Amino acid sequence: MKFAIGITLLLLVLAVLLAVAAWRFLYVRCSGSAVVIRELPSPSGRHWRHGSMRYHGEGLQYFKLRSLKPGPDLVVDRQQVDYLGARPLEDSEILLLHSDATVHKIKYLAREYEVALDKSASMAFVSWIESAPSRRQERIDYNALYRKVDQNKRK
Repeated sequence: MKFAIGITLLLLVLAVLLAVAAWRFLYVRCSGSAVVIRELPSPSGRHWRHGSMRYHGEGLQYFKLRSLKPGPDLVVDRQQVDYLGARPLEDSEILLLHSDATVHKIKYLAREYEVALDKSASMAFVSWIESAPSRRQERIDYNALYRKVDQNKRK
């Protein structure tokens, strides 16, 4: 009897994991742009991870293709990313990546990444980064704010 309950629980857990994996796979496949990304340094030229990215407000969400995490695996805040340039594919990468892909190098929170995208996704990605508002913040003149509040109170 205990053996049957154990087997039933094991099958139930496996069914839930399979359902989560199927949901994640279908969710990732049908949303966003296809992307291949790797964290640098990668001296052997390996460690590319396939996935999907989508823009969400001021952030970019990256979902690994082979992940069971319910949310994004990486969230990039547009204010914190630096664009370091682009390069064509190397010969060793052509077999792994789409032949017309461009590799973009970015720096995010002191980590460097390479992001491989096709032509249209590349334009969108670079435009999204370059159109980010400036990180500079204007100094707030508190005296001017107090005067404005006082003027409104007197009315």
